[in-house]
Amino acid sequence: MIEEQAQVVGVDGAYAEIATERRSACGTCAAQSGCGTSVLAAWFPQRRLTFRVRNGIDAKVGDRVIVGLDEGALQRGALWLYLVPLAGLLVGAIAGDRLFLHLSWSSELGAVAIGLLGLSVGLAISRRLTLADVATGRCGVQLLRIAGRSPTIPIKKVFRKVE
Repeated sequence: MIEEQAQVVGVDGAYAEIATERRSACGTCAAQSGCGTSVLAAWFPQRRLTFRVRNGIDAKVGDRVIVGLDEGALQRGALWLYLVPLAGLLVGAIAGDRLFLHLSWSSELGAVAIGLLGLSVGLAISRRLTLADVATGRCGVQLLRIAGRSPTIPIKKVFRKVE
């Protein structure tokens, strides 16, 4: 589980709206002063990202919370975002090349035209798959605990019965 700190900015029944600060990929690295990524990130404004999540920990407005994202959801999201459109582009480019070559037209033009069409179809499929994951809750960010509090561990799990 990938964890990040956020702040609760609103509560609506069983849901909470949380806000996180967007940071550079190496925002907590000790070598920030000599790193090109942190220098580049300093040129762009920090933006707050807001999410609506189920409030299972009874967080209140203003609370700092720890949110979690399952690694599988992150991998699935990367797959939908990168692999599906790329596959559409490649399949479209190959199909366009073969089709236009068969028609004795410029195969490069066909590869580009049908490749862009395949990319568009791949992006549409990617969007549909991502929205399906959101609708089923498979990509959800979860509120884990209020920051500063230790997670509670049931004693039954810590101590095993010795016979």
